[in-house]
Amino acid sequence: MIESKPGAMNLSEIKKPLPGDFCLLCSGEPSIIGVFIPNKSLKWGGLIGKQRFFRYCLCLKCQTKPDAMERVEKVIRAELAGVGVNND
Repeated sequence: MIESKPGAMNLSEIKKPLPGDFCLLCSGEPSIIGVFIPNKSLKWGGLIGKQRFFRYCLCLKCQTKPDAMERVEKVIRAELAGVGVNND
């Protein structure tokens, strides 16, 4: 997962595959690239006046699960909290 930081990534680069990409939910081979944009950026560590976004990938299997977006948000929250997530 890549977080937006000054100079780290711009929106035109966000959809390009990167070496080391993997499914956020199962660590499998990525099929799609997604962007999570929280409604309240400050609650996600964003700066005042800035929009925070999180780039992530999902595999073909995980992207079709009905709870995929809820699980993506949960993983991102856990990583921001420094907790980490078991993908089993």
